[in-house]
Amino acid sequence: MTLSRRELLRGSLLTGGAGVMASLAGLPFSEAGLAAAPKVRIQTPGMYRFSVGNFEVTALLDGYIDADPTLIPSYDGLKATQLYQDQFRPPLAEKIRIPINSFVINTGEKVILIDSGTADNMGPTLGQFTGNLKAAGIAPESVDAILLTHMHVDHISGITSKDGKALFPNAELIVHKADWDYWNDDGFMSQAGDFMKSNFVNARAMSAPYLKRLTLVEEDIEVLPGIEAIAMPGHTPGHTGFILRSEGQELLIWGDVVHFTALQFAYPEWSIVFDSDMELAEKTRRKMLDRVSADKLAVLGSHLEFPGLGHVARNGDRYSYHQSSWQYTL
Repeated sequence: MTLSRRELLRGSLLTGGAGVMASLAGLPFSEAGLAAAPKVRIQTPGMYRFSVGNFEVTALLDGYIDADPTLIPSYDGLKATQLYQDQFRPPLAEKIRIPINSFVINTGEKVILIDSGTADNMGPTLGQFTGNLKAAGIAPESVDAILLTHMHVDHISGITSKDGKALFPNAELIVHKADWDYWNDDGFMSQAGDFMKSNFVNARAMSAPYLKRLTLVEEDIEVLPGIEAIAMPGHTPGHTGFILRSEGQELLIWGDVVHFTALQFAYPEWSIVFDSDMELAEKTRRKMLDRVSADKLAVLGSHLEFPGLGHVARNGDRYSYHQSSWQYTL
């Protein structure tokens, strides 16, 4: 619809404002226009669709977690506070709120899930993946493949029920061999702290129903038509990104390259303690930031603010993130 000045004026004359509408209804203006109503206090479903060429991508929100700044060893509170002010964000609280996102790609031939949230493993502010998948109208049995960026609890927990049944009964599970080997290594598990040890247990339990439909990736390769796996180690040994290519358009799904949207573009050296190798994670992050900023390649992130879609610009040795505008048509 194209709105002209004439149509705007005509609409104003026809409606005459709230006072005229109230008179037509036979009500005092105060009763017609200022009636109290209870607040809903419920956010809309966490789902958003956009296209990449002929691919339709649906971003699904699992919820959010409030992270303690001590999870960032190089954290500087004054610098972080200034970044929040510069980006017109609410004042930085004691915790840093980050989302957890998953994605579904419909290529026209296959339906592919990338990561699956936390289920009920990480508290009441999370676990919305399954409900948002349903709200998006995506039936679990329609999913042909599950691609995992890695096997942490907030990425794998939505694929299997508590009683050990595959929630995506027709799906092939595709994961990097380095990640698979790490999470199934009893030696690494025995050295882990309690929280990370629970990640080992969870990774094994969630992947168990898919063992007969398991594909392990060992190199950068096209794993499905139009989808290339790219090794991005550091956060975990087999942390993996996926490049979508369709009709001349590209998008990089980069998993956990960035956890803190407001902070890590300006300070790529701020790694998180959950990185299995923080030095390698920083190296990978800088490499990816260089690449996407130089190539103007759109990114989609598991912890970028929902729906996690945007571009990166380089500013000297720092970067800035620019969230994509709403896609009105698919």
